[in-house]
Amino acid sequence: MQREKKGKTLLERAILMIQGEEFKNKSKKSEKDFTRKRKIGFVPLVCLVLRMIRKSTQLELDEFRERFMPELAEKTSYTKQSFSEARQKLSPVAFTLLNDEIVRGFYEDDDFKKFKGFRLLASDGSLIEVPNTLETQQTYGYISTHKDGVKAARALSSSLFDVENKILISSCLSRYDDNERSLAKRNIDNLLSFEGSSIPNLILFDRGYPSADFIKYLEEKGIKYVMRSHTSFYKEVVNTSMPDEQVQIEITRERAYFLKRQGTPIKKGTLLGLRVLTVELPTGEIEILLTNLNKDELSYEESKTLYFKRWGIETRFNELKHKFEIENFSGEKPIIIEQDFYAAVFLSNIASIFEQEAEAELREKNKNKTLKYEEYRINKNILVGKLKNRLIEMILEEDNGKKDVLYKRFLKELQRNIVPVIPNRSYKRDKQTKCNRYAKSKRRSL
Repeated sequence: MQREKKGKTLLERAILMIQGEEFKNKSKKSEKDFTRKRKIGFVPLVCLVLRMIRKSTQLELDEFRERFMPELAEKTSYTKQSFSEARQKLSPVAFTLLNDEIVRGFYEDDDFKKFKGFRLLASDGSLIEVPNTLETQQTYGYISTHKDGVKAARALSSSLFDVENKILISSCLSRYDDNERSLAKRNIDNLLSFEGSSIPNLILFDRGYPSADFIKYLEEKGIKYVMRSHTSFYKEVVNTSMPDEQVQIEITRERAYFLKRQGTPIKKGTLLGLRVLTVELPTGEIEILLTNLNKDELSYEESKTLYFKRWGIETRFNELKHKFEIENFSGEKPIIIEQDFYAAVFLSNIASIFEQEAEAELREKNKNKTLKYEEYRINKNILVGKLKNRLIEMILEEDNGKKDVLYKRFLKELQRNIVPVIPNRSYKRDKQTKCNRYAKSKRRSL
């Protein structure tokens, strides 16, 4: 699969999947669902969810039918109540299946970026604001203020992200009070379940992840890791005297008892070997990094910059929340919340694939030109804003030739909307209260 054709191939795989009978059977809640002919069938229903319903539901429905089903829209009406009933029949697993399909396709060949032969991943969690109802509080949990006892429903998301290729490999939405390490295991198990290749994985973790149980799990799964350690971790780690030191953590009787009580039992006498790197940041702050990479795989100097590649997952969380508006759910029921969440994850990957392909073409076109700036990137706001309609057009277009034209036209459209990458540009963080609700510097995508 040639690099420049990879995005188109992955999109075609997703479209074929959406249109297939097997996908419909796996995505419906009951065997009787989607058997009768309706005003909005299974494929248009999936497209409606993918179109990111952010305005009034009825307005979105009318716009969708007028744009993509004009003949039907002239003859019949379709209410938000009918749409809501249809959505109750659609399992959120539909969108995780779609994401798994493009992720699986992306790694089928060896044509992707690596770090010293490793697929470089980052794992992290993020708090998600969900509609505040009694049902969502019971399903996802809630936070409450000590002063007046007000409850606000919240959920916890966890993601496994390829920081070099900008692909969200796996994500899950769970209870607010769930354990981040448990969710990370779910994402890693999902990755290992659908992959048949022998690509070695290296995962970056923040300081909420170090634990004897989690380190043992990663070793058993053959996963290489670099994780930031908190200062209250085992004394063998905290008390190291060298900047690069190999240590062994022994599970003593007291440690075994504590681990058993917290539900992660490890046999007494177990030894966990790991490497401890003490790194000084540019700010002068000292960080402790834990890894099972040896010195040939990762030098001490390389470790200083490697860990900060984890920032890529923070950037993707920011995009999901502020550009895809992942917390702006189109309904209050958990099934609707999860449909919107997993659809946004899938769409963010499709957007990333379009972005990288358009930028690769742009670099090729500009390589012999004298430009003011060395590097230009696609305007992400424009990409997300236009994606909702362009993707649906490609899914619903039956003619492959026309579908190809739509794909190329969209890439060219993106390349007309670019922003320069200005080196060494930074802004002083402004912590003062904003006077305006709608900032002109941060216009919405949707």
